[in-house]
Amino acid sequence: MRSSALLALILCILTSACQTGQTSRGPGTTLAPGWLRSSYYLSQQESTLLRDEARSAQQDGNREVCGALVLPAGETDAFQLIFADNESVDAHSFELSLESLKRIRELARAQQADLVGSFHSHPTSDAAPGRGDLATAGVNSLILIHSVPTGQTRLWRVVLRGGEKKAREVQLTVLKRRTRGPSPLAPSPRRGSSPSSHDLRSR
Repeated sequence: MRSSALLALILCILTSACQTGQTSRGPGTTLAPGWLRSSYYLSQQESTLLRDEARSAQQDGNREVCGALVLPAGETDAFQLIFADNESVDAHSFELSLESLKRIRELARAQQADLVGSFHSHPTSDAAPGRGDLATAGVNSLILIHSVPTGQTRLWRVVLRGGEKKAREVQLTVLKRRTRGPSPLAPSPRRGSSPSSHDLRSR
């Protein structure tokens, strides 16, 4: 199960991403229509990093890697990942501390990036969100999941159907190379190398 810290992350995401319309923090919270896209992109570097970190976490007792999804300034559909420490003591779950949530928001604000969702890995199951993932997610927020056993990375949007939260898959394309200049949130190196501007994990 997810902690209240994860719920706080989603609420922070919704507060940051909402531009018009409802601003309530309940299940009815809706992101601005102009922000929504039918497809999104992830760089090859980010995709590879997520895969490698997810595999490493799996080998460390079926733990999950986790963090936040952001859209850097000037980007409308190519997001990047902010890695954060998984504070959960249990396998097959993740938690983000309040301190991590604060640092994520500060980093996104400094880079003029929008927080639009969260990501995590599944060490032994497929890349579909479970009930716990949906329970703490805001409507229209994005959930990116990487499955270690299948090697798939899939993107989901949380929607309301009949008053109940459901996951709708959104097209995700991995870019083989960047078509624009360097991003303000450059992909982080592996642990043990030089610090990254968007890897907030302790080393």
